[in-house]
Amino acid sequence: MGTNTEKSIVFFDIDGTIWDYKQKIPTSTIDGIRKLRENGHYAFLCTGRTKSTIRAKELLDIGFDGIVAGCGTYIEFQNEILLNEHLAWSEIEKLIPAMKEKGIGAFLEGDKKLYIDWDYYTGSPYAESFREELGPDCISIMDANEAATINKISVEYLTLPHDEVIAAFGDKYDVIIHDFKNPDGTPLNVAEIMPKGYSKATGIAWICDHLDIDKKNTYAFGDSANDIEMLKYAAHGIAMGNASDITKENADYVTTDMMQDGIWNGLKKMKLI
Repeated sequence: MGTNTEKSIVFFDIDGTIWDYKQKIPTSTIDGIRKLRENGHYAFLCTGRTKSTIRAKELLDIGFDGIVAGCGTYIEFQNEILLNEHLAWSEIEKLIPAMKEKGIGAFLEGDKKLYIDWDYYTGSPYAESFREELGPDCISIMDANEAATINKISVEYLTLPHDEVIAAFGDKYDVIIHDFKNPDGTPLNVAEIMPKGYSKATGIAWICDHLDIDKKNTYAFGDSANDIEMLKYAAHGIAMGNASDITKENADYVTTDMMQDGIWNGLKKMKLI
């Protein structure tokens, strides 16, 4: 079986694709991405995370040509920032009290800092992990000001129906709904709020145009709802074996689980390594 020698570009989600919830990265994933680049192909992170939370040495030391972050709102190539779209402070000022009034917990996610509603998230292991990781760059939402560069907002809500959340944000923003579950099986309703017209797919299109990469040479690996657009947009969308059912349904190919050499096996299947 031959290896594809025409230059391709491969986009990798992070959480649930490159590493697990404990940020453990399989050795085969590291080897596969490095081999991919040795073969002359581009490797990009393509994530819902904003740049402020993409700083783990273990992740960045794998070696990537660039990053599409914040669901397409931020793009960099070889450490040069090419795009950094953010929400206007005048809009955020209105959103913060409106979300509190509705009982919606929020993360304001920026390129340098993360702002968390600690009234809502106190004691949350998820939120506390960011405080531990980011230190002084993890700040209370009440201390956000016009100097903040916010690419997107993540929200959590316990009692509101999904359609009410979409109605609250949908006119001015794009909303991605996630149906996660807590360890005890109870629903964990999470949504991402972005500027209109931005997604992982638009980020892929933007950087491919910038680098003059033909769409037929695009590949994407992902596991969750906010990966669906990029899996459908890329010429070759690969869902992880541990992906949600709806993500698998929208992929061209389903590889093995992340911790069972899913990246390596997917790259091998696509003849990129």
